[in-house]
Amino acid sequence: MGDVDVKACAWIDRCSINYTIYDDEVEFLLGGNLDGFYLTTTETGLENLVAKSTAALNALRAAHDDT
Repeated sequence: MGDVDVKACAWIDRCSINYTIYDDEVEFLLGGNLDGFYLTTTETGLENLVAKSTAALNALRAAHDDT
């Protein structure tokens, strides 16, 4: 058997975002229980996500300021 790669897409705009802490992981729920998207991460993964999200937000705002 080979490795399994999973790709998913979530559109995030004005949906609810909630999280739950499980031991050393954080589980995010984007949207609702029936139509939501789950994202689970470790502390290291969350630090990376925060850093990349902050950089992306700054770049997006800078792009809009230039127009």
